Amino acid sequence: MHNLATKNRAAKAMSILCYPVIFLIVSAISLLAITEKLELGITTFFTVFFVIFYFVVMERINPFRHSWHPSKKEWQRDGRYFILVMIYGAIGAGIIRTISIYLAPQENALTLSQNVFLAILVSSFTGYWLHRLQHKYLSLWSFHGIHHTPNKVTTSNNVVVHLFEVIISAVTIQLIFLLLGFSAESVFIAGQFTVLQGYFIHANINVKMGWLNHLIATPELHRFHHSTNLQEAGNYGSELSIWDKAFNSFQYHPERSPQEIGVTKPHLFPAPSAIGLGILHPFKWFISSKGKRPNYSNIDKRTANRPKKVPSTTHDIG
Repeated sequence: MHNLATKNRAAKAMSILCYPVIFLIVSAISLLAITEKLELGITTFFTVFFVIFYFVVMERINPFRHSWHPSKKEWQRDGRYFILVMIYGAIGAGIIRTISIYLAPQENALTLSQNVFLAILVSSFTGYWLHRLQHKYLSLWSFHGIHHTPNKVTTSNNVVVHLFEVIISAVTIQLIFLLLGFSAESVFIAGQFTVLQGYFIHANINVKMGWLNHLIATPELHRFHHSTNLQEAGNYGSELSIWDKAFNSFQYHPERSPQEIGVTKPHLFPAPSAIGLGILHPFKWFISSKGKRPNYSNIDKRTANRPKKVPSTTHDIG
């Protein structure tokens, strides 16, 4: 009985401390990189691997669902996707570098802390609406839906994404950064936060974030985003949850969890393991005549969670 009580206390402590610990570590890495003038790209690359390692370990120690532990085949799939995401990111970075040559942007006069604060706000706001639009329009859902095909939410399948999604998101956000004149250091720190949040919200970890759920995106919130029950599948924010609260898509149910994860019509998408078919899948939408395009789903009935100014014809695309 004593051992069980000790184990329960340890699990509770981990559920509370899991995020603060990694947040402080990533913050320290970021500060060290700036003060010691380390190469920021290499530092980001290191952070990605460290964050993945940390959350994968935590998934084994304190999982939300044991049944969500990736199988060997799922690890192999996600490893291949990870390599592709690195390639996609390099393509996006190349596009931005080319654009920056012609724009020749000037840095703004704000302090580093002001730049970081605004960069995170701008990045999270832009990401929120890009994500929401990918659920609203079937042409965009044709590639974003690939991310929703797994029936689990784990650290590793955060990278199950399509080329179009990575490039559109990266180029849009980085272009806004350029136009607003954010410094390289502030963009780096905002990017570090994005990396941390992207893997954190997908982590299969039993966390209890409490009031922080009303400020930042968390696994407790993001699992509902992957739910096949569309009445609870809001939470489009990946970094901050304040935009979900502001635009009426916030879903927080601490007393329960989603029953089923995935898409509402999985037969219309390639299997998650079919990476090549997943890459080609959106072209079925873009090259098909209007009447022959994939009928992903019916009308989304989440009218209660949508602001009045948003049209009430959002598609049911789970």
